[in-house]
Amino acid sequence: MISISQEKPQDVSGNSSAVNILNLMDVACLQFDENRNLLYGNRKAASLFQLDFSEILGMNLWEIFDKEVCQDAAFAIHKATIEETASTTEYFCNVIEIWISLRVIPDENGILLTFTEITAITVAKLKLLEEQRRLKLAQELGNIGYFEGSIEADALYLSDELYRIYGYSPQEKILDFELLFSYFHPEDQAQAIHTFEQQFSARCPFEDNYRIITAKQEIKVIHMKVEFLLDITTGLTRVYGVIQDVSLHHRMTMELKESKELIESVFNASLIGVSLLRAVRNFKGEIIDFRIEMMSREMEKEAKRDDLVGKLYLEEFPGVKNSGLLDLMLKVMESSEPEQIEYYYNYDGFNEWFSSMFVKMEDALVVTTENISTRKFAEQEQLKNLMILQQSEELANIGSWEYDLATEAFRWSDGMYHLFNLPKVLMPVPEIYLQYATANYISVAEKIIELMKAGEQGFEETIEIIVNQVPKTLKIKASIHRNENGKPLKVLGVDIDMTLQVELSRKNELLQKEIFRTILDTQQEERKRIAENLHNGLGQLLYGVKLSLSKNMINHASLIAVEHLKELKQTDDLLADAIKESRRLSHQLLPAVLEDFGLKVALDDICNQFQIGIHIRSIYTGLENKLDKFLETAIYRVVQELMMNVVKHAEASKITLKINANEEVIHIQVLDNGKGFVQEEVLHKGIGLKAIRNKANLLNGCLAISSVLGKGTAVSVLIPNVPF
Repeated sequence: MISISQEKPQDVSGNSSAVNILNLMDVACLQFDENRNLLYGNRKAASLFQLDFSEILGMNLWEIFDKEVCQDAAFAIHKATIEETASTTEYFCNVIEIWISLRVIPDENGILLTFTEITAITVAKLKLLEEQRRLKLAQELGNIGYFEGSIEADALYLSDELYRIYGYSPQEKILDFELLFSYFHPEDQAQAIHTFEQQFSARCPFEDNYRIITAKQEIKVIHMKVEFLLDITTGLTRVYGVIQDVSLHHRMTMELKESKELIESVFNASLIGVSLLRAVRNFKGEIIDFRIEMMSREMEKEAKRDDLVGKLYLEEFPGVKNSGLLDLMLKVMESSEPEQIEYYYNYDGFNEWFSSMFVKMEDALVVTTENISTRKFAEQEQLKNLMILQQSEELANIGSWEYDLATEAFRWSDGMYHLFNLPKVLMPVPEIYLQYATANYISVAEKIIELMKAGEQGFEETIEIIVNQVPKTLKIKASIHRNENGKPLKVLGVDIDMTLQVELSRKNELLQKEIFRTILDTQQEERKRIAENLHNGLGQLLYGVKLSLSKNMINHASLIAVEHLKELKQTDDLLADAIKESRRLSHQLLPAVLEDFGLKVALDDICNQFQIGIHIRSIYTGLENKLDKFLETAIYRVVQELMMNVVKHAEASKITLKINANEEVIHIQVLDNGKGFVQEEVLHKGIGLKAIRNKANLLNGCLAISSVLGKGTAVSVLIPNVPF
């Protein structure tokens, strides 16, 4: 930086007093004659430039100084010489690496040069300029303007950026406080002035957002922050403030709000519960909870609460940890892969079955939830009397869609793309059901498309499609969304993958057929056994009676009285045996003793029937309590079948019958000391054991058999003690 100042020349040549003064000054001085030869230099000059004047006195100025190195200094000396006026300049001396202020004073006898070091001042000045440049740049980048002034003195300073915010060029015109507020929007002006005056009186800072209309007739939103400070030197209150143009931020905020409202409307239009959960992380970046940001009306209805938005998910539903859902949610957040699950939730006051899908969206989860308790409980009730199945949680594959009747736009949720295994970039059309429908369901697909485009009424259809050569059964439910006048606007639908349910139904039918066949086989075997007993037992006895009577009729005349009585006695014995055999068969066919005297007496009656050459020991516990009638009949038949198997096949001499009944289960056990058998060869072949196993299964019970060759057999049957 070079500055030139004009002064009258000062003649110091030959003045010894001036020389002495110059030696005492803390300013470097050099005096040159009219030919620019060095006449004198003071002590400060020798020290500053490290010169030995005894060696350089008489040397020319430009032999001592290099014009190329000190161009600013050379220009000032040349200017002072030509114009014969004193001049001043500042420059950086590369030789000694300091900033110097040079003063050149010419006269008719030569020139005087004075050098003052200004390094500290110049560095501070440069730093101040750099800070000012940075502040100006920051104001421009941040659209931040600055003002300060005193209302009493009516003085106001505005930064360049504040002029730009108001639509002016920097410092284009003078603005005071009154003019500053005159640009405020008419709807905001009175409130802004009132707040300013009120806070000025109390000297309390304030900040708020206002609208202004600029000199270019643009509407902007500004953020104004003002502070008041008492100047103790003048007694006046100074005002300091910044104004930032936040129009872009305000517009983005409004657009974000509109976008959020749009998302909420879509959420609320869904037929299944939808919620948005934002991850809450600790200082390590680990997820410690989720904050509920959005929740559809259907979800609020399911949760029976409408105050959950903004609250922490795990604090409101702590059972999510114990149920295993939290682990699944963290897995989705880590892998970014959607997950769908059906689960039974009996925490936090719930006792329901749900189907949920978790999809990651940035640092949040979109969760769709459907209550499937009705279907699940119905399935359990249907399978209750047939078999105990191990429940498995599989992906429910549920998708939702909407069809806009005005624009004919067909929109899918992520679940729909998953059902059809299609990329999300594909824009679907209703005719896609025709593309994927199997041959037998083409007409159903056409009907679905027709009803969807008509938009007159809701519908429910079942269709079979082929996805990646795998058949799927979908149940499609749709409803009509209408405006306040009842005009149809959209068709909203849900596609539910029913493949698993259809497969379970098919297996159920097969199981029913198998049980029916087993019952028929068992009945046939019983009929055969009873027929054999009638033929070989009661039939033979009656035939013997017939022969005895015929013999008596033929020999009646020739027999003496004693012999006649003997023959009649023999016939009487045969009839008694026939009656006994008839009674035994009737017990097998109809346990009347069970009806008349109860289960314990009926069981003892079975033991008495088979206690012919076999010692039978019976132990009963808990039978004094009355059981369900059907259950008592089932126990009677199971014991009868087990005892019959031992008598017919075991060749045992001892049998132990144990029955233990409590509130939960009935345990029937028959042990014998017979010949035993190889279980793998007998278990699935014997009709009797098969019938007992089927009886146990029908009662939701189970059968266990343990047998050792030569050491006997133990058969156990466990039956739940529940009414039928």
